Amino acid sequence: MQFTSLIGHSAQLYHILRKSHRTGEDIASDYFRSRKYIGSKDRKFISELLFSSLRVANLIEYCAKHANTIVPIELEQGYPYDVMIAHCMIGTTLKSFPINNYLHPFFGVKDADEGIMFALEEKLGLQEESAQTWKNEIWSMYEQICNQTHRIIEQNDIQDEQDALMFSLYCAMPLWIVQHWHEQGTSCSAIAELCKSLHAVAPVGLRINAEMIERSVAIEILHEEHIPCKAGAYSPYAIIMPERIPLTHLDLFLSGAIEVQDEGSQLISLAVSPKEHWRILDYCAGAGGKSLHMAMLQHDQGEILSTDIDYSRMREIRNRAERAGYFSIRIIPMHLKNHAKSALMQYAQTCDGVLVDAPCTGMGTVRRSPNIKWNLKKKHVESIQRTQLEILTKASAYVKPGGVLVYATCSLMQEENEEIVKRFLMDNDAFALDPLMHAFPKEVSDALLSDDPNAAMLSMNPAKHGSDGFYMCRMIRKPIE
Repeated sequence: MQFTSLIGHSAQLYHILRKSHRTGEDIASDYFRSRKYIGSKDRKFISELLFSSLRVANLIEYCAKHANTIVPIELEQGYPYDVMIAHCMIGTTLKSFPINNYLHPFFGVKDADEGIMFALEEKLGLQEESAQTWKNEIWSMYEQICNQTHRIIEQNDIQDEQDALMFSLYCAMPLWIVQHWHEQGTSCSAIAELCKSLHAVAPVGLRINAEMIERSVAIEILHEEHIPCKAGAYSPYAIIMPERIPLTHLDLFLSGAIEVQDEGSQLISLAVSPKEHWRILDYCAGAGGKSLHMAMLQHDQGEILSTDIDYSRMREIRNRAERAGYFSIRIIPMHLKNHAKSALMQYAQTCDGVLVDAPCTGMGTVRRSPNIKWNLKKKHVESIQRTQLEILTKASAYVKPGGVLVYATCSLMQEENEEIVKRFLMDNDAFALDPLMHAFPKEVSDALLSDDPNAAMLSMNPAKHGSDGFYMCRMIRKPIE
């Protein structure tokens, strides 16, 4: 497919996704399914340009809009072709879309510069001189944003309205979010570092089934399949791939020896630290990744009750458990409300461990689902807080005296994390914080808790740890005296 056609398809998808609340993967899959003539190399380029553009949407849209005011677009419809072209230009510098990694001789251009010039002529109707001016204006605005932001970071001040706007563009984050984080005491430097880490493609985390294979052996097998990967830095079961590569055809996957699970997510199961014969309630089990991990940690000798209000998310648990050879996981379908209530009631205050991986905004996963941050509003955060506190309170009723309660989210928002735990503990004096060092293996504690060995809470930060953004807190129900 020609380069300009790739820009066209990317622009169409971008336009659809900017207005949609559906996941980008679903929309892109439907789009490609209905256009079977788009080849695999074409899909790779389109997908990478699309999702990387969504990660930095406000920045590239602002730069394109500026260039359009200086050089009027000749064609009636310039958006969002202009946005895609702008990102092809500055994506390498941003480290969001290194275009040369995705170019192919089949695309009909010798390099990115030639492709960009072709696209400016065909998609925006600009001739050579105007096209060069347009490109210069893109770079000029981007450099202006960077220069202003460097001053803002040095001064640690975004009270000025224009400064705040420039800072939010540099961060590629909604204005209200960066202002909110700064008001909570996070420095401009830390905000910028976090946001820049969200511009790039997220690595893919794998978890080995340690009952079946050693991590070093799994890595060796993946290398033999020409799949780049390395050991995770924190979870002793994690393998990290720098990019998504199909695995479902591999014997390693089909046998249950590996599962896809982010390294940060693996730490949540380790925070529970289930003993072999514990009864565990996975209260928001979703697709069952943490249930499977805990079954492994228990050597399949315990009892895991997996439940979730969204039964459709749980359909894969049984298949995944069978593939891994686990028989200790029991599914309780919460969507049958009366059944779920009666089925769970018998376990009140009998569970050694309860895990609440609460529904949340998902702000820690915006590298994978960029639309999350653009669709998020402050009222949504306030609304979900009520749900999270209610779920944590209900789930806590199943923890036996002396038992463990772990609360977790994949959010970067304090309101969904520390504030929920604080409010819960204020209303439930039977519970207390319990240091994570009581749960984590020593090598995990040494790597993550050195600043505060007695910490009961941990936030995994994409900028610092490379994983998705996760929060976890370990609590115990006080023993009966």
